[in-house]
Amino acid sequence: MKRFALMTLSMSALVGSAMPAVAAEIAGGEVFTHYCSYCHGTEEGPGTQQLRRTRGADKALLARRTDLAPVYIEYVVRHGLKSMPPFVPSDLTDAKLKALAGFLTSPLPRP
Repeated sequence: MKRFALMTLSMSALVGSAMPAVAAEIAGGEVFTHYCSYCHGTEEGPGTQQLRRTRGADKALLARRTDLAPVYIEYVVRHGLKSMPPFVPSDLTDAKLKALAGFLTSPLPRP
């Protein structure tokens, strides 16, 4: 029994050391690139086109906007807006969503 407990403890230590740190910082720019850039990353993207039609050319590209609040970004991403689908926590974690909101509200310049 002692041998089994020692082996289990040793294995869990090895597995734990091989796993990445949970608290590692998530890059909001990478989240934007992965989840948002297809629709919102270029002038031709469908999200950019929709924003141009509804909000104006100066608010079309998300990465160039300075008027968005983190709470608004988080709400729209979680609940969707018009043709934009919602991103549920199993698709986009809360940590990634916060990193994304931080990226989109950080001082310019952004890509």
